Amino acid sequence: MSGPFEFTLGLDLRPQTTGAIEYAMWLCKTANMKAAGHVRPLHVIEPDAMVELMRHADEATIIGAFKQRGKEILDSIAHDGHMHAPEVLGGDAVELLETRAVDQGSTALIVGRRAPGDATGSFPRLGIVARKLLRRLRLPIIVAPSDLLASNVGEGPVVVAVDFQESSARAVKWAQGVADSLGRELLLLHLAEMPDQLGYAGFIQSERWEQLAREILDRGNERMAQFMRAHDISGVRTSVVRGPVLPGLIEAASAAKACMLVSGSGHHGMLHRVIVPSVASESAAISSVPVAVVP
Repeated sequence: MSGPFEFTLGLDLRPQTTGAIEYAMWLCKTANMKAAGHVRPLHVIEPDAMVELMRHADEATIIGAFKQRGKEILDSIAHDGHMHAPEVLGGDAVELLETRAVDQGSTALIVGRRAPGDATGSFPRLGIVARKLLRRLRLPIIVAPSDLLASNVGEGPVVVAVDFQESSARAVKWAQGVADSLGRELLLLHLAEMPDQLGYAGFIQSERWEQLAREILDRGNERMAQFMRAHDISGVRTSVVRGPVLPGLIEAASAAKACMLVSGSGHHGMLHRVIVPSVASESAAISSVPVAVVP
């Protein structure tokens, strides 16, 4: 990414789902840009909803009403930001959001999450549109907690989750542009997973276990150094910590007061993405820090 931000904002008109708007405004303000010129809000009315609505009004009236409601919501958050009224379209939300964002050359498509930032439990935390967008991933997707406030965005770095794959290199490149635009530090973070200690109780002495832990961390630091050399990355802070990837990534990002957690996504087939939850999508579902997933 180079030059100023250009964001497509998936506008949700439901109550208490303004986190994506707040974060888009924060990104622009922090980068010293006017949101009105760099954020393109778009609301999509799904076909089933449009059919139901057209029992009560014609399409032009519906579109006009949704534009007005969207403008009211944007104005209530942007205040003097003079945001334009959103574009409102009828059709498949995933397809239209993706197409508009790609055609507009957006840095990322920003969408909100269904659940708030401190969500727990087993209920769905990503809405169906966000889940499908992350599976298809035609461009970087930023997922913000539904209740995020600009005043609560972390004052720390842009954190990139690194697993030493090519997808991590793409994520670092994109995140570096974001960090530069925001004037924030870039932090590369790797979680070095240990075997389950309880499963080895009685077989490995505690002294040997600690030695093994140090060896795993040393190996992680060496792999980080190799990764940076291979991809010509320098002058960037790195951290290798022991623990499971999830929730380790989210805990580390929160502890660092990150303003964004960035993850790459491998080019698996659609079937794999549907069946096997990725670290990126799982992080986006539960993180209190906005998560960007880079294809």
